[in-house]
Amino acid sequence: PALPRSEPRPAAAARSRWPHEPASGPARTARAAVTVLTEIERLRAAAAITPDYASTDLTDYHAAKKLLEHLKGARKAQLAGVLTTFTQIAADGLITAGRLPLLMLTLRRNVQWWKSGPLLTYGRRVRFAHSRLVWQSYPGSGIQIQWLATFARANQLYLAGGYDAELRALLDEISNSAVPRADGVAWEYLFPFGGGRPPWVSGLAQATAIQALSRGAVRLTHSAYFATARAALGIFTAPPPSGVRIKTAAGAHYLAYSYAPGQRIFNAFFQSLVGLHDFATFANDPRARELFLVGVRQAAVEVKIADTGTWSLYQPGVASDLGYHRVLRDFSRSLCSRLEADRERAAVALRAQAGPTAVLGGERAFPDPAPFCLATQTFTHELYSRLGLFG
Repeated sequence: PALPRSEPRPAAAARSRWPHEPASGPARTARAAVTVLTEIERLRAAAAITPDYASTDLTDYHAAKKLLEHLKGARKAQLAGVLTTFTQIAADGLITAGRLPLLMLTLRRNVQWWKSGPLLTYGRRVRFAHSRLVWQSYPGSGIQIQWLATFARANQLYLAGGYDAELRALLDEISNSAVPRADGVAWEYLFPFGGGRPPWVSGLAQATAIQALSRGAVRLTHSAYFATARAALGIFTAPPPSGVRIKTAAGAHYLAYSYAPGQRIFNAFFQSLVGLHDFATFANDPRARELFLVGVRQAAVEVKIADTGTWSLYQPGVASDLGYHRVLRDFSRSLCSRLEADRERAAVALRAQAGPTAVLGGERAFPDPAPFCLATQTFTHELYSRLGLFG
């Protein structure tokens, strides 16, 4: 899995500076005095980080700057991009005790890679010894944690079976990498992308994390993963730029990118609902269930917009390419099957005269699967026609 392409209008990108707009005039000059070094010192002085951690971070930061002086060409450009982003995050006042470890990990991994690793093309993924996180090459930003691919790997280990030890190690690493955000926790992307400034979050990626953690909680009988997933619901309750929730007349849309409030990517939204649904089901969690319900009501509206009758839309006014058409079909099918299963469970319960559980909330909790089932059939027919599989 990869991040969906991001093409926000310039106005949307301009509104994405979170949580502060860069200052101008004298205020900007004052802000420029804030550096990575001064922010680490500030955190140490406030006892937000220990002296030992601060000393290590300062030493490693200086080492990165020194290495930059000796690198040339593409290696220099990649490490320079990472340092520039780190500097900008500091200047924006966004280095916190919770965020600093991931910033430093990103810097250390880039130092490690560009000192001796091979050059990388865009999108090339790499991993490091003693870690299961997935990193990806983004030219101009070095290598960065690819959270969506990391969470997808956890789901693959779960579905494959027989990899419980590796699944546990990966979920532990994922849990330890979450940072405070939107009255909960989140997995932040720490590089510029599609006009958005870091740190930003993705509803698609976050919901996939929630799904993987809830699956792991059941498979490994480890309730702490449920707790992490529950805390990760925060961005689905908060509007951008801290969260991804956009209130609509029908319910709510969950953004693919917290920095692009005007963008509606259909496949990313539908997958976020699949993740919320699975956590609500595994954990029997009423808050997640409500977030799913308000989202799926909006999705029932959007799936009809995405279905033009001849081909699907990636976002309003933009046709899907072949890959995204298939992805949208698959996520529509996932919603269709889950909603059908919900209704069947409710019917069984009613026949047993038990009624829907209090957590599920009665008939309102069982939306009609028809819009997604019909769209799945249409998208499949269009896909097969495009591939020449009919006649």
